[in-house]
Amino acid sequence: MVLQLTRFLLRLSPDWLGIRLIRTLAARTQRPRITEVQQHAMARADRLHYGPDGQHAAWVWGHGPLVVLVHGWNGRAAQLAPLALDIAQRGFRCVAIDITGHGSSPGQRTAWACFIDDIAALSQSLGQEVYAYVGHSAGGLAMMATRALKGIRAQRYVCICAPSHPFPPIDVIRARLRPRTSLLDLYKRHIARQFQASWEELERGRAYMEAGSDLLLFYDEADRLVAHGEGDRIQRLAPGARLTKTTPYGHTKVLSAPELAEAVGAFLLPHAGLARAA
Repeated sequence: MVLQLTRFLLRLSPDWLGIRLIRTLAARTQRPRITEVQQHAMARADRLHYGPDGQHAAWVWGHGPLVVLVHGWNGRAAQLAPLALDIAQRGFRCVAIDITGHGSSPGQRTAWACFIDDIAALSQSLGQEVYAYVGHSAGGLAMMATRALKGIRAQRYVCICAPSHPFPPIDVIRARLRPRTSLLDLYKRHIARQFQASWEELERGRAYMEAGSDLLLFYDEADRLVAHGEGDRIQRLAPGARLTKTTPYGHTKVLSAPELAEAVGAFLLPHAGLARAA
């Protein structure tokens, strides 16, 4: 009923009102439940606070070179907790962030700008050079974009089921709300402004430029939200990037895949060993 009413309102509303409605609906977030395995991993973590008001939450495991983990849209740090614990047991300090509107951080809404600003704010607050960033879905795209927008840097980047550009919310809105083309174009511009780019620049994969051999791409062939072909496309945009695929986990369950933990560990450890020796 609500969905039908929204579609009706979008058909009748002028563009300025329709885009406000779309932006409001798209910004709402949901907090997934924490599974037993995730709870076990979270119980091993310490909580820390970040952000200008100190109300945002992140979670810390282990000691060593710093690895920052970023969840996806409508995700939470707990989804990455088992992976963070595994990485920490290999000799790293892992910090998993809760972005604005997610997990234990405040708010019921979020935006791409929240991801970008929060990743930068957490990174700057940790008092340690970041060795690697690991991001899932929207978190992977956002952390790659934050390199140019906020100047964050690391020796290693891992993108798990990340899109080449921010098309998933466009696809969801198109499928659920069926807005006219002019409203979708306005929403694309709204997203692009948060990346300080045009939509056309985002489509060309601007966020991944110059990542090269510092980048590991991990995708699942059963993913229905971000097709595994996105990994191939990003690899072409970042020559030298490593690409691994699994099946049949899907978009979120892949975070618990043992293949992912092994691939990330193998990607992080050799270079970290050199860094420690230095």
